[in-house]
Amino acid sequence: MSRSRVDEFGDTLVVLVASAVLLAGFAPLLDGYRWALTVLAVLVPVAAVTAVVRLRAPAWGTPVAALTGVLMLVWVFVPGATVLGLPTPRSLTALGDLLGRSRSVILEEVAPITPPDSIVLLIAVTFLVTFVLADAVARQTWRVPLLGLLWATMLVVPSVISMQMPSWPVFLGAAAAWLWLWWSESPHVGHLPTRAAGLTGAGALVVALALPVLGPDIDPTSSDFGVSESEVFGAGINPMIELGQNLRQSTPRRVLTYTSDAGEGQYLKVATLRQFTGRTWGPSPVLGDADIEGIDDLDDGIETRDISTRVRIDSLRSNLLPVPYPATRVRGLEGQWRWLRDGSTVRGEDRTTTEDQRYTVTSVDRQPTAEQIRAAAAAGPGLDVYRTLPRAVPDLVNRLARTKSAGARTDYDRMVALQDWLRDDFSYSVEAPVEDGYDGNGLDVMEEFLRKKSGYCVHFASTLAVMGRIVGVPTRVAVGYAPGDNLLSRTTEGTTYGVDSDDLHAWTEAYFPGIGWIGFDATPGVGEATEFAEEAQPQDLPGTDAEVPEAGGGSERGLDPGDDQAGEQAEEAPTATWRPALVAVVVLAVLGAVPAVVRQLRRRRRWTAGQSASEPLWTEIADTARDLGIEPDPSETPRGFARRLSTYGVDAAAMDRVVGAVEQDRYAGSVATRSHVGEAQQVVESLQASRGRRARWLARIAPRSLLR
Repeated sequence: MSRSRVDEFGDTLVVLVASAVLLAGFAPLLDGYRWALTVLAVLVPVAAVTAVVRLRAPAWGTPVAALTGVLMLVWVFVPGATVLGLPTPRSLTALGDLLGRSRSVILEEVAPITPPDSIVLLIAVTFLVTFVLADAVARQTWRVPLLGLLWATMLVVPSVISMQMPSWPVFLGAAAAWLWLWWSESPHVGHLPTRAAGLTGAGALVVALALPVLGPDIDPTSSDFGVSESEVFGAGINPMIELGQNLRQSTPRRVLTYTSDAGEGQYLKVATLRQFTGRTWGPSPVLGDADIEGIDDLDDGIETRDISTRVRIDSLRSNLLPVPYPATRVRGLEGQWRWLRDGSTVRGEDRTTTEDQRYTVTSVDRQPTAEQIRAAAAAGPGLDVYRTLPRAVPDLVNRLARTKSAGARTDYDRMVALQDWLRDDFSYSVEAPVEDGYDGNGLDVMEEFLRKKSGYCVHFASTLAVMGRIVGVPTRVAVGYAPGDNLLSRTTEGTTYGVDSDDLHAWTEAYFPGIGWIGFDATPGVGEATEFAEEAQPQDLPGTDAEVPEAGGGSERGLDPGDDQAGEQAEEAPTATWRPALVAVVVLAVLGAVPAVVRQLRRRRRWTAGQSASEPLWTEIADTARDLGIEPDPSETPRGFARRLSTYGVDAAAMDRVVGAVEQDRYAGSVATRSHVGEAQQVVESLQASRGRRARWLARIAPRSLLR
């Protein structure tokens, strides 16, 4: 087995190891380990076949790897769609159908999840494509930067979803594989001097350690460069966790403006979370009676009125539409939208988002009296899904839930008692939970939150919902936007409000038969506490019962921009900050300087080595010519190449002395006794002077000789 074949095998092995290490980076998003074994069951055979093929016919490695990958996907995920083990067109269709199911899981589930086959297939396809590309790139002269970009992307993806830095073993494993390929002695890449490599690695380490300290905070909600806000409620990300990260963003901005004839601000809901695992709240399929979301089951004595709310999206891109609860009609939407019965929310289909949407929502304001809601019967077993709790609820949570609601005799009074206690005895802070290490909405942090008595809406909504379930009240969590600020602009259509990114909010909803879902906001200083008067009075509630008989499946009609003049006058332009831009410029400058620094270190090393030998000097002259766009011909002798360089104005006398020393060292079997470093430096300087300014700058910042 020749050395080149060993290199081929080694490169494939290193790419496989790097893929396995990067696969571990997805562990925070997925429960268990079987999914990883399944992905490896696809990758390892593909790598083995690829390595064997490259030993015999390197050029066939990539197409054979791709073909083997397809075969493994079929055999692992849809073996029943084969004929005698051979794939058929039906096999590819079955793979496509299974892969298509992953979209709904990504949209509706929250991380970490127990991945179904569709998600495992998606990950397997992703890593298979990455492996095939990386294995092909590993044979190219430009493999170092491209492999770094490819593997860095695979590091970033799970980090962005979980909003956590990759673990050190994953980072170091990927970095080690990349460095191995960089420092390998493959003739395609060349050999990096030890001193230059050490300095480059040390510089990269300094940048990696300094960037988290000096760099900008990671804000998943928006960019600080004045562009439109990104997806706030991202697909596959727990909206409760992301909500806290968005609230801590450095630059609040206007998200939307709405005008309502309700006479008060409206809570705008985008998602309903009812499944509580003990670690987090998340959506779940409708298991109970979907009609509980409607308004048809309202008792005859409950007073209602229709409310019209016109919404203009200013800087929000999400497939979840902010609507008052319960909405009964939406007009003016562009794109494809559908109602979600569970929670009466609206979601965009395909690539439809809220960006630049203008729409009008008709919703129902229910106005029961305190006596009517107290008289509501206890919810039946059909609502037990909203009472479900994990077994290991901390004693402190149980005890406080029962103690603080002990004097209440109805579900309504229990919820009011718990709500008022949280609003009165606790304080609002988005930073304290992070600083003290109890951020989140699971049982593991709820106990600490009750001791510290400080947190933000995620903690209050989750705690009130759990405590409500403890005392037997069906509850769930709503996520969306608080009413926002009154812009002191009133028209015949109603009052205009501005909602900013720091109005992101979560609240609790409780169910009362004959009335529906009623919102309770336990967060101090946000909105109004829910408490119905003894006589029927409208209340500014975040959400209750819902019916969704009509939805804007496409564009029914556009809103008249003139109707939103008040909102436009109050719109605030996004504020750009200099810090991320400055850091980005510094990082790019540092990275851009690395090739030039490495090239200079290599040149100095050769000048030093040339004191006693002429070969390093000749290598430096050839590399300088290559950097300037003059490619040496391997078939040329040193004197032949020197004659070609003389046409570029090279110092002929100095060149002749260097060539003579090289010929003596190579062909005479003796080493020159005198140093020719000075002459070699004259050749290099004259060669550089003979080229234009553009060629000299390219040779300095992007030296081609580093890629040989």
